[in-house]
Amino acid sequence: MSLPVDGNRKSRAESGVKSVESATPQWLVFAVVASMTLMLCLAINLRAYAVMSSEAEQNQRLNVAIEQLTSNNLAIQEEIHNLKTNARSIEREARKIGLNRPFEKVSLPSD
Repeated sequence: MSLPVDGNRKSRAESGVKSVESATPQWLVFAVVASMTLMLCLAINLRAYAVMSSEAEQNQRLNVAIEQLTSNNLAIQEEIHNLKTNARSIEREARKIGLNRPFEKVSLPSD
């Protein structure tokens, strides 16, 4: 069987057969893929930014707490030093808990 010569063969347009083209243009497919990629990148970055913001806020709160605890610690260390070295401080604290020297009369405040 021999193939007909191009002159005898009908073109597709003449025979009524249309070429098969995709229903959507290629640029539209590219635009959809590109926009989905962009949205994915934005979602990841926004999530990372939200996590970073919350961690920065927590870090700030912890720094404030550390400063307060350090200040309290210094005050307590100063009080301990005074109780170890200053006789008046020792006596004052002893009176706060109701202790007195032998043969000393202590007047207790009445409520």
